[in-house]
This record gives sequence, C-alpha cells and structure tokens, in this order.
Amino acid sequence: MPATAPAPVVAIATPVYNGGRYLAETMECVQAQTWPHIIHYILDNASSDNTPQIIASYANRRIPVVVNRNPQTLPMLENWNAVLRLVPPEAAYFRILPADDLIAPDAIEKMVTVGERYPEVSIIGCQEWANNTIHGDGLPSSRAVFDGRAIVRGCLLNVIHGFPHLHCLYRIPLNGLPDPFYDTEYYGTPLLSIDVDAGMRALSQGKYGYVHEPLVTTRKHAESVTSTQVAPNFLKLWSELQLIDRWGPKVFDTHRAYLRCRARHLHFYYRHLMLWRARNDQRLLLQHREWLRLASAEPTFNDYARALLEWPFVRAARQLRKAAVRLRLRPFYYQIR
Repeated sequence: MPATAPAPVVAIATPVYNGGRYLAETMECVQAQTWPHIIHYILDNASSDNTPQIIASYANRRIPVVVNRNPQTLPMLENWNAVLRLVPPEAAYFRILPADDLIAPDAIEKMVTVGERYPEVSIIGCQEWANNTIHGDGLPSSRAVFDGRAIVRGCLLNVIHGFPHLHCLYRIPLNGLPDPFYDTEYYGTPLLSIDVDAGMRALSQGKYGYVHEPLVTTRKHAESVTSTQVAPNFLKLWSELQLIDRWGPKVFDTHRAYLRCRARHLHFYYRHLMLWRARNDQRLLLQHREWLRLASAEPTFNDYARALLEWPFVRAARQLRKAAVRLRLRPFYYQIR
C-alpha cells in the first residue's frame, strides 16, 4: 500500500510593532491550535515596548516560534511583506495573524480540512467575530466552495459583507509566493487595503473555500490603524475605488457591469464630498478630490446633482436590504454562482 502523505505544514505569520498589550494572547491562541503541523513566524518591527520579552517567553513551546527583528522600524506595508519572506518552501498554507487578533483552537484544522478536501480552492475563509457581531454569514451554508470571481464581484458591489480578508488561509503555489506578496501602490498612492487586494487576487484565479463558523476574532480598539487613520480620514472610500478599478474589469462579465459598479460607488463618494463642503472641511475635501483626480473621477456639477437626486432611492434600497437580511431572505444569492 502507498505511504500516507504527510500532513501539510501551515505557516502563521505575525508582524508586530509595540504589541505588548495584546501579543501574548495572540501567541497563546496559536499555541492552542489543534492542527499539529504549524510554525509561528514573528517579525518584530523594532518595537520599543516589552514585545521582545513576550516573544522570548514562548521559546521551546509545543508549536515552534521563529523570530526575526528589524534593525529599524519599517513602514507597515513593507513589514507585512517582510514577514512573509520568512515562510519556508515546505509550507503548504500560510496566513497572516495580526498581533492583536485571535483564532479559535480548531481554526487552522478546520480550514486546512477544507483546503485538502477541495484542491481547486486557492484561499479559505471563515466567519469572523468583530464588535460582538458575526460577520461573513451571508453565504449559502449548504456549500463549502464558491466561484472566486463571483465572490469578488459581490464584495465590490457590497452585497457580500464580512469577507474576512485578514483571516484567510492561503494555499501556497508550487512556485512559491510572489515577492512582494502585497502590492503597496495603485494610482501612485498607497494601496490602503493590501489584505483585501491580495484576497481578491487569489479569488480572481481560483475557488473560494469557506468554513461557516466564526473561527476568528478581530479586535477593534482605539490604537488600531483602522481607528487612528482609516476611519477619521474616510480612507475606505478611496480604498474601495482602488479595488473596483483594479479588479472590476477582471471579474465582471461585461465592461458595462464594471462601470455601473464604479458609478454607484462614485455617487456615494460624491455625497461625502458635498457633506464635507457643507461643513467647510477643506482638509478632507482637498485630499479626496486629489485622489479622485488621479483616478480620472473628479466630480462635475452634473455628478453632484445625480448623486444628490438618487440619495432617497439608495436609502430606501438599503433599508429593504437590511430587512431582507433580518428575515433571512438573502436576496443576493444569485451573485454567488
């Protein structure tokens, strides 16, 4: 009889900078994993707090911890790429685990099980806990594999919510990971959602495996990048336009469908510009208008007028969508072929 193939190795990569407040709990949840073939790679981005001491306390534990430290602090995007260069060629899967997030003890085991059962999937996701709410429960629970391009379309159209971009398990291609793994620029500006972009790249090339359970926890706290930079500056608006322009032409069946998706987002964007103008918030107005100019999307008077006129209809549609979700009608399944 042929020998049983060895169980695949999973690399968990954690970039960390001054993570002393949360890091120990994150490292502990890796040590608690039920999947036996895991290596935890940690890249300390020249932390100045007690991060090195916390990492050192996990030496010689059940799951090996491989540690590197940058001689000086790198920009966050560069550090994320740097930690993935530590992933060894023998690993079959990897995932990023930020130093302030958590995974359930059986998270890796359940996700690898899906990956091994369905070799056509390039990325495996799951439901996610965030702010005491489960995200990612909008996919049909009767299925474990979905068309990747359809998932990207649903995300760009905002009819699939909670795509756990940070918490996906990636299958490593036979020729290894691209270097850099995360693209850092688009339109000559920082690509703000590097994790979502990487997930969409994988989904545009393969199937999406899914575990219909909340296996991960994303912490929302005052010190996070989302709280300190993304939310106050409304960076999500620009980030979503970057993603629509980057992946829309590749995943929509027609160019017209991509343009409709783009126009819908731009009208939403323009309503924010009108609000900032009314509030005389010149900082936000000028910054976002400059970004829109780079994307050849700077608004005209007609764009503003149309965005304003369609607002009541958009609000009504949003309320209907929320009601459908509460009633478990899930009217957007047709997007997921």
